[in-house]
Amino acid sequence: MAAIDLTRLNKQVEELKQAFSEPTEFRKRLHGTLQFYHRYAHRQNKDVTPVSFMRVYDIPNQVLPQIANGLSLKASEDANETLGVVDELWKDDHFEARDLAAHLLGQVPVSSAKEVLERLRQWSSLPLDRAVVKAVFVKGSQRLRAEDPHRWADFVGELLESPAPRQQNNGLYALSLLVAQAGSDQLPRFFRWVRPFLQSDQSLIQRNLSLVVAALARSSPAETAYVLKEVLSDTDGSSIERRFREYLPFFDEPISNGLADSIRLHQRRTKLGI
Repeated sequence: MAAIDLTRLNKQVEELKQAFSEPTEFRKRLHGTLQFYHRYAHRQNKDVTPVSFMRVYDIPNQVLPQIANGLSLKASEDANETLGVVDELWKDDHFEARDLAAHLLGQVPVSSAKEVLERLRQWSSLPLDRAVVKAVFVKGSQRLRAEDPHRWADFVGELLESPAPRQQNNGLYALSLLVAQAGSDQLPRFFRWVRPFLQSDQSLIQRNLSLVVAALARSSPAETAYVLKEVLSDTDGSSIERRFREYLPFFDEPISNGLADSIRLHQRRTKLGI
């Protein structure tokens, strides 16, 4: 792979800044820049799993982060201007455009939290692949999570309590991020949110639910194991045993062994029908 000329790339970022007040022109220049670097990248393995199932430019890894970082300050200066660019980029069918849209949304000041949340709410209702979901929630909520965590937590709760399975699943992913940064005083709320999902064998949610359990186990392993044992005791059927076994590696040996004992006890009771 050829080395990237950072001087040239920084100049291209400056040209993007000049078009920031004209979203359509900005999007056009972004594609021109990405197309320019497309020829620099050469995959060693053509069978490598793509980063997203959207259309993806084959560009060096450092290009998009360099563009995003170079635009961060600009994006924080004028919320309305930035939101115009964000909306234009989100309409695009390339992953890089949507990834940058999420990053720029995450730089919008929290004084415009309402507008930020409107877009996160809308985007999370759409069928998105995991790479885009990660961009939306990790990048798109960056300042909101850091500067207004209570409002962010309320939004996560809104997703989890939605009747729409897709929103619930995205809410679990968002909850895994929230648990990682919240204080222990928030744990009762998190356990209350996650309990009904722990009882569900719905396949759609299991991957993100596992992320939540892992985050809870890192934050408070003994309390998390206690809640899992409670849920295990209150839930019939054998499917929960298989699912909970996948959580055992999240704990150290003594706690993991105790949870494994509870799973075996549940298994015996299931076989006996009691």
